[in-house]
Amino acid sequence: MVSSSKQIRPDRVARAKSPIKYLTENGFSIIRSSDLDPAVINTPRECRFLVQDEHDVEREIKVSFSEDLMARIQVRRRGALSDKSIFWLVCAESHLATYLWEKTDYPPGGRLTMNELSPDELMLALHWRDKQ
Repeated sequence: MVSSSKQIRPDRVARAKSPIKYLTENGFSIIRSSDLDPAVINTPRECRFLVQDEHDVEREIKVSFSEDLMARIQVRRRGALSDKSIFWLVCAESHLATYLWEKTDYPPGGRLTMNELSPDELMLALHWRDKQ
């Protein structure tokens, strides 16, 4: 009898990738739209999220960086920060979570524009390095 050394292991079976939910302390959950649909491209001009409140009301929220803020970040950096950098999505997600926590409501019109960064976010922007 011949036995094969290849075995199917349940942890290696291809599974649909579940999106990561960012949960706020006041009951909102945030999912990156690009985790649900790979065709969604996030840029500093538009990062898209699916947000759900504690009553299961869902809304799509778009977060953008103002042109002035993007220019100020680029001037202060030693090298350009690509529009494709994950920095924009990470920072937008953090700002959205803070907004939801502080306001306990969705941004008006489903849009949130960032005009400033906190000192910590600015330091992050100045030193951010994407994998090449």
